[in-house]
This record gives sequence, structure tokens and C-alpha cells, in this order.
Amino acid sequence: MEEFELKGDNGIITVGIEKTFGFPNETCFKGGYECVAGIEIKVGSYLVKSSFYTSTGELFKFYEKLKICQTELNGNAEFDSYENNLELNVKYEIGKIEISGKYQENLGTDNILEFDFNSDQSYFEKPIEQLERIFDKYGGMKGVKK
Repeated sequence: MEEFELKGDNGIITVGIEKTFGFPNETCFKGGYECVAGIEIKVGSYLVKSSFYTSTGELFKFYEKLKICQTELNGNAEFDSYENNLELNVKYEIGKIEISGKYQENLGTDNILEFDFNSDQSYFEKPIEQLERIFDKYGGMKGVKK
């Protein structure tokens, strides 16, 4: 499973591609390939292990924004899954990073985990490398060249 981790002082989020659909021949309407992503969120004493539908294209857009933020040490990298299960915001301000968002496994219920923890740019070289390896395999918004 290809995965990346966002670490901080009191939390960690791990997202990994568990299954892709159509790879390498059919791309998703959201770019890249539709996939099932596993997610684990640990913040303080809270823990979520679940999965959701997204696309490698949505992950690629997040990666592109995150890479710019890491270079400039400023800005926001947002991720929203197309079914709205996961909203994730990584906000850079002068080397300090705030990771916040919410996860809702079942959109038909009111159970939502809202999370917020701090990090810094020293934690973010590894996830950018992990995301680069994912896109070496799956390509960008248009998938892999045939």
C-alpha cells in the first residue's frame, strides 16, 4: 500500500491507497484514478481507522499545494474528498504548521471527528517524498502516459 504521513506534536494522520479502479486505462472524473484510501487519525487520545473514496488526482492537487507551501514556508494546502468524508487543511505560517480538519465515516450520521494539531516544516520533507513515490506510479491529474 502506498501511503503518506502527516506528523505533529500531538497527532499523526496516515493516508494510504488500498485499491485503485481503472488503473492504468481509465481515469476518474476528479483526475487520476478512483481509489479507496485507508485513513488513520491519531490526535491525543482519539483514534480513527477507516477508509473513504477519493482519486489520485485529488491527492495530487493536495501534493502540489503542499510542495509549494513547504518551499515558501507559507500558505495553505487543502484536501477535500469528493464524497466529503475528509476535509484536511495544512496551514503554514513562518515555519509553523497547523493541521486541522474533520472526518466523517458515514455521511448519514452525525458522528464527526474534528481535529487540530501543530507541527513544523521539519516533519514535512518525508510526506512530500512519500507523495512523490505515489505519483511516480499513478501520474498526475491525467494518470500515467500510455
